[in-house]
Amino acid sequence: MSRLSGLAILLVLLFTSVLSFYQLHQQTRQDFSQQLATMNQVLAKASQLLLLDDGKQDINTLFSSAQHYAAFPVLSITLLDADKLVLSSTGLSPLLQQPESDWFAASYQVHWLDDRILSSQPVQLAQQVGGFLLLEVAHPPFPWQLWLWQMLIWLGLPCLLLIWLWQRASHRRSALEQESKAIEQVLMHWLANEPELPLPENHALSGLLKQWKHQHQQQQAQQHQQQQALTDQLTELKAAHQATLEQLHQSEQAQQRQEQAEKQCEHQRIQLLRQLVQTPTHCQPTLLQDLLLVRQESGSEQSIELPSWVGLQASSWRALLPSHQCLQLEEDSKASEYQLTLAAEALALGCRALLRLTATYGGQSQLSMQWQLDPVDGQLVLHLLLKGQSLPASLCQQLQQAPQQPETDPISDVQLFGRCCQQLQAEVEVSCLDELGSAIQLTIPVKVSCAHPWMPLPTLQLLALPGILPEAQVQSIKSACHQLLQESRLSHFAAGQSASCPSVLALPEPEHPDAALFRSLLAGLHGIALAKAEHCAAWQAQSATKVLPLPQSATELTQALEQLGSQSMGKRHLLVVDDNETNQAFVQAMLASFPLHLTSATTGQQALNLCRQQRFDVILMDIQLPDLSGIEVTRQLRQLPAFQQIPILAFTAHALPDEVAAFKAAGMDDVVIKPLDASKLASLMRWCQPPPVAGA
Repeated sequence: MSRLSGLAILLVLLFTSVLSFYQLHQQTRQDFSQQLATMNQVLAKASQLLLLDDGKQDINTLFSSAQHYAAFPVLSITLLDADKLVLSSTGLSPLLQQPESDWFAASYQVHWLDDRILSSQPVQLAQQVGGFLLLEVAHPPFPWQLWLWQMLIWLGLPCLLLIWLWQRASHRRSALEQESKAIEQVLMHWLANEPELPLPENHALSGLLKQWKHQHQQQQAQQHQQQQALTDQLTELKAAHQATLEQLHQSEQAQQRQEQAEKQCEHQRIQLLRQLVQTPTHCQPTLLQDLLLVRQESGSEQSIELPSWVGLQASSWRALLPSHQCLQLEEDSKASEYQLTLAAEALALGCRALLRLTATYGGQSQLSMQWQLDPVDGQLVLHLLLKGQSLPASLCQQLQQAPQQPETDPISDVQLFGRCCQQLQAEVEVSCLDELGSAIQLTIPVKVSCAHPWMPLPTLQLLALPGILPEAQVQSIKSACHQLLQESRLSHFAAGQSASCPSVLALPEPEHPDAALFRSLLAGLHGIALAKAEHCAAWQAQSATKVLPLPQSATELTQALEQLGSQSMGKRHLLVVDDNETNQAFVQAMLASFPLHLTSATTGQQALNLCRQQRFDVILMDIQLPDLSGIEVTRQLRQLPAFQQIPILAFTAHALPDEVAAFKAAGMDDVVIKPLDASKLASLMRWCQPPPVAGA
């Protein structure tokens, strides 16, 4: 820091000397300019007076005296007339011989040249310029002595001050070195924990060092305490680690015991299943299948439309019953307006278990399955009614208590029913009246959301002789269509039958007098036939038309007729999903001449609802839909068993390579670019061709 201060002081002194030199030089020049101007004025005034008196000889004398007695060196004095001719001169300046230079002006001026100074003063005669006075002088000498004395004063005093400061700093440094050596010695004693400090009591560092020593001792005591605490914690951690190891060992042993118990349970389960397989019962295979299904994820929730779901389950439910028993399904008209979320697989298994029990113990009773939906409270109520012979009281008590029993592996229909009720969180009520029948009610909590309403068929023809169809079956047929054309005379029915309007034919017993006429009607029937369960096999053997057992619900009839319509006359059923009505109308116009049944959907959810109700052969899927994207709808459709192999075509206005890859990844088979024109019909119709007939 002292070096920088000295360097700064030297720079300041150097700047001061240069500034002093410049100021002295300017002062000297200013003084000389004033003297020169005064001399010019005096000589010009004197020359003016002498010229008026015509004393040219006196002018020469004046100039010589002025040059001799001037206070500064004068090289020459020249007087010229108005024409710039020399009148008098003490020595002609060589500058006047330079014609290119003009040294004269109408006012006083000074020219500072490299080696001399030239001044020009006009001389006034009779109110006009009568001549010019030129003075040529040498540069004034610089007052070096004065400047040197100033520098001596300006530089000498600071130098003396610096020397004094340096000596003072040297003495201070020596004192600090001695003080630091003393402190170093004291610190060495202090670090060595010597009891006495080599410092007097009144020394400034004595109290501070004692305080430091006291703090150091306190810190050592705290560190010792912390070390002891850490040692205790380490001991506790070791004990806890040992306890954890023991617990882990015990847990491993418990797990091994549990695995052994599970293996024993699995072995017992296998033995029970073997016993079940070996038990001779008429419903043994279906119970075995359901026992295997209930062990899977039967409790997972699914979204269903109740009428369509019941219609799909109805055939498997009726197959569990003996031929002399019939199952009547009574639907809730409001259920078609909602979509339900519940454990549908568990509900199907529970219904199968109940039907097997009623087939075993119900005897000659009539079965009726009623469904009621309460969308406000979110409850689905199932009523299974047996009219006639009731179930045994012990069985009714077992069914009532089945949901409250501990969850174990089911080995019977009662335990299977209880397991399904637990998965459904259903409440069970069972009532039995001897020789009058039994009633089983299941109240199931469900999640309800709005769905696309079920659309009945436009028109349906019905041929039924009086007394063949019960009134409940006629009401189901009416619910399946908007308009029912009912006929009870065979001749009129055969004449009015139309291929554009599907028909329902109610068959009597095979020994009926008009059985031959019914067989002829079956040969050209565009529709389905209904018969009592005990007569279905006999009629099916005599006809290629599908014969369904009575009674049939409206949903079952609709599903059967729609499936028939999609296969009739080689026509394929095409679903067009597009929210643009113009595109829908254009597609229908383009495909009007082709053998296709067209169905339209404007939203993704509507398309999903339609696909859950019926089956389509080809789906033309728009990508940009108002609710769900076409890609998402395709993903959900591919999860349905009936639509895993159905061709789904992307219907879009543009398809980049990465977009086509996304369509294929979602499960789409091809891409049709909008708008549909003649060049793209061939690609679409290739997918609409019916599959080849086996053996053709």
